[in-house]
Amino acid sequence: MTRLILPYPVSANRYWRIWRNRAVRSAEAAAYRETVRRIAQGAGAMPSEGAVAVYVRLIPKANKDGGANKTVIDLDNALKVALDALQGVAYHNDRQVRRIAAEYGGEPVAGGGLAVEVGELDEK
Repeated sequence: MTRLILPYPVSANRYWRIWRNRAVRSAEAAAYRETVRRIAQGAGAMPSEGAVAVYVRLIPKANKDGGANKTVIDLDNALKVALDALQGVAYHNDRQVRRIAAEYGGEPVAGGGLAVEVGELDEK
């Protein structure tokens, strides 16, 4: 099981840009993917070969008073960005993802975050 605490994700609305009639990752998205790659490598994560389950928890950003910021990206946007950033890091291809669970919650932290768990499934 790979467990990672990642930075708050880029919004999926800013993740892709159109360039010459093609969808390409934005510079912000490329920087986020690189950050995820460095964190995963630092944690010793290796891409799984088989089917995987992914659990994602979007950790709210903290206000100055310590409470949760009311501005939150949609959970499905966070999930899309997380799955794309984990490809090549926790698994080789997103076709390997057979189970997904996502939730919003936890204690607010400065800048927010994304808690991710990726585990291999025993498919028989």
